[in-house]
Amino acid sequence: MKSRIRSAIPKKIIGINISLQKRDVISEIAKSENAEAVFFDNEIMGQQVGYLCGFKGFVRSEKEGEDITDECLIFSGIDGRSLDPILKKLREKGAAVELKAIVTAHNQSWNVGELIKELRREHLHMNGGDSGEK
Repeated sequence: MKSRIRSAIPKKIIGINISLQKRDVISEIAKSENAEAVFFDNEIMGQQVGYLCGFKGFVRSEKEGEDITDECLIFSGIDGRSLDPILKKLREKGAAVELKAIVTAHNQSWNVGELIKELRREHLHMNGGDSGEK
């Protein structure tokens, strides 16, 4: 039987457009989960998600992204089982963020702006609204 060897992806919580107050809480939670917390403002909207995660094969893009101000958390190297306690702590400490994603093979090549727009559409759909965006 062949076994697959996977290198562990470092745990990382990437915050986009996160307020300073929430950054402190997120950093504290990340540290308690042995994860790195990194924060960016909307200047990185044109960058690929894989680049922000530090994945091999992704390089900094010269493309400028859209001016998007939504708060977003991107979780890399954190599985669903580990994510639930993190989200609970965020809610309990008043640092919940509506738009969030786990990095996947599918979305790692998206630019951050595309990811946030898709998350916004999904969030509106799941909460009974429809943004009308395509």
